Amino acid sequence: MIRGLGIDLVENFRIKKIYDHYGYRFAKKILDNDEIRDFNISNNKVSFLAKRFASKEALSKSLGLGLYRKNLYPNKIRISHDDYGKPFFIINETLSPLINELKVTSIHLSISDTSHYSTAIVITENNGSS
Repeated sequence: MIRGLGIDLVENFRIKKIYDHYGYRFAKKILDNDEIRDFNISNNKVSFLAKRFASKEALSKSLGLGLYRKNLYPNKIRISHDDYGKPFFIINETLSPLINELKVTSIHLSISDTSHYSTAIVITENNGSS
């Protein structure tokens, strides 16, 4: 059963302005340590940051929390990809207590972008209880 739905749309230009001003410090506020490694080898750093930010914001919305509540900071949320490129959230020490408390059984993530925008949709599911 669907528990929550979150969507976020980011103007890549806004991320570029922030990244141009703050540089690597901004990346460290958005990305966890493993994501930083991927970011460092990325050919399009602005797109990478925009898609990760949109994904993490969409997750926070699908959980009904918003970022920065209940220790849900962007740089404490990790996204990876399977062998086919499908993105997914790593259930780490930040997400595990939240998904247990909220009785989330599945998290689905879809990311898309153009040269101007990045978007992400997150659907959270539970087994039908609360």
